[in-house]
Amino acid sequence: MTATSAFTPDSDIDRIFGAVVQPRTYRHLLYLLISFPLGILSFVTVIAGVSLGIGLSILVIGLVVLAVTLALARVFGCLERKIAKALLGATFESRARRPPGLRATLTDPRAWSALLYMLLRFPLGVTSFVAALIFLASIPVMAASLLFTIFPVFLEGTVITSSEDALLVSLFGCVIFLMSAHVVNGLAAISRRLVVALL
Repeated sequence: MTATSAFTPDSDIDRIFGAVVQPRTYRHLLYLLISFPLGILSFVTVIAGVSLGIGLSILVIGLVVLAVTLALARVFGCLERKIAKALLGATFESRARRPPGLRATLTDPRAWSALLYMLLRFPLGVTSFVAALIFLASIPVMAASLLFTIFPVFLEGTVITSSEDALLVSLFGCVIFLMSAHVVNGLAAISRRLVVALL
């Protein structure tokens, strides 16, 4: 295998190390970081709205609360679609406008689909946010061999004083960084499929 063929898009080297140099990895990382607070807000909103709406469903006000919750779910869904389109490269079919009215909102399958998305997105969002933080945390770990003379770097509770130990920490950080890049891309792919399927 020549040096040129080793770095083609379909090569093993590219499949292993390509994730850390591809711009899409960092767009995916940004999506995972942005979608976490948005996911918390939308999850809390729909849970509170649905619970209150169902609890008051024997009264007309309960149906109104439920309709407002569904309308908010559509708004959150629209925002998620735009973010996913910009950062995940997701493509969506054009959608017809929802007719106005309480009955139309309560029977709107798109609104219920968006609400289901908010519920499913929350646990995925938490996992994705943790993966994104590990990805970011691995960056200073990779730089341990450069930073240990300036800032204290700890290994198993002991301050690193030798360049050999610092190099080992840096290599560990490189491994975590590489693995995290693939995990971020994998979680972004799952998120893209979910948002396309339900929104």
